[in-house]
Amino acid sequence: MKASLNTSAVTNELTITIQGLNWDDIEQASFYEGEVQVRDLLKVIGQELTVHLLHSKAVDAPTVKWEGETYYRKETSLGHYQTLYGEVVLSRHLYQSSAGGATLCPLELHCQLSFGAATPLLAEVVSFKLASAPAGEVAQDLAKSHGLSLSATYLHHLAQQVGQIAVEKHEAWHLQAAAAPAPVALIATGVDGTTMPLVNEAYKEAMCGTVALYDQAGKRLHTEYLGTMPEAGKATFAQRFTTRVTWVKACYPNALHVCLGDGAPWNWDFFATHYPEAVWVLDFYHAATHLHTAAEAIFGKGTEAEAYYERWRTTLRDEEGGVARLLRSLLYYRNRAGLSASAQRALDTELNYFRQHAEWMQYADFRAAGLPIGSGVTEAGCKELVKARFCRSGMRWKRASGAPLLQLRAIKLSQHWDSFWSKVMRYAA
Repeated sequence: MKASLNTSAVTNELTITIQGLNWDDIEQASFYEGEVQVRDLLKVIGQELTVHLLHSKAVDAPTVKWEGETYYRKETSLGHYQTLYGEVVLSRHLYQSSAGGATLCPLELHCQLSFGAATPLLAEVVSFKLASAPAGEVAQDLAKSHGLSLSATYLHHLAQQVGQIAVEKHEAWHLQAAAAPAPVALIATGVDGTTMPLVNEAYKEAMCGTVALYDQAGKRLHTEYLGTMPEAGKATFAQRFTTRVTWVKACYPNALHVCLGDGAPWNWDFFATHYPEAVWVLDFYHAATHLHTAAEAIFGKGTEAEAYYERWRTTLRDEEGGVARLLRSLLYYRNRAGLSASAQRALDTELNYFRQHAEWMQYADFRAAGLPIGSGVTEAGCKELVKARFCRSGMRWKRASGAPLLQLRAIKLSQHWDSFWSKVMRYAA
């Protein structure tokens, strides 16, 4: 099949003529086969329209000025470009300065072809897809949905180019999702680590941070995700996360800031350094896990331990001063005769845990104020941001190649993609 176009500026009409198409044969085939033919027909039309669009941006002047230097027209040559409708080929002029050196292609500059031979839309679609799936799967997806034949290696390199922009502009570009549908009353931030496989290093801890917005009724309105590849000291993560949180807090100056975390010491040291004024909440479900360990230290495994756990879990969560009451109960059993030395040591560990974190376990008060008491948003973020994309069977990552895809995935999950791509087209392409 071949498509040709005719346009009329007077009537604002575009006429597309398809040669080599027997529509009667298509109608006689099965509906599915007809759909495949329609897909291929749209691909041919898309190629022809894209060629015309590229030609509309071409330059034929004897000379052009670029960055203060004069470039002179050379003979036409063929340009091969990858589009969402397949490869297109067209002749265009290159330009070169009188001193020789690198050539300039005004058509490519005007069409923002900053990603090698790929058009901007193809670069966007590929990088958007690779944020969620490996290059091999994306190649299969594009072959089935668009009839494209692009190698996994090409797709990976294309997404790497886009992702590198996202990494470099992380702090300079303040990306935004759609406006929150209701006034933001609370900003809940959380940080956590999760392992991912690295080349020649086995599993190392990557970092994930979440910034969740809530309305006055406690309904979560939006969540954004930030992540970094494994690094010693987590300095990159700390800088990126604090920069972003500062910006979000400035957007909602009247919102209460809550920090949620599990018992990992790094989390609380991080909160103490950067957010001493925030309300700190220790994840209730981590606290409940420690309560269960304490119950088994007292009673051993069995129904008695489970009954104790269920009773005091409810008290800890629902009753004012619940953690103080729990501590008194644990002390009672700790001082009672009959516990083995190992059980005493286990119970001492849990007693210290509840003593050290009691201030951040005022769950009844937190719930009455409409605050979240679980860090499930951040834990789910670890799974969605890192595990689901970077921990598939057989995967191993290098920091340099993983960081661009991790950044693209965070942008996608945070619903910042349109904001990001508009900046790519405005500033980077």
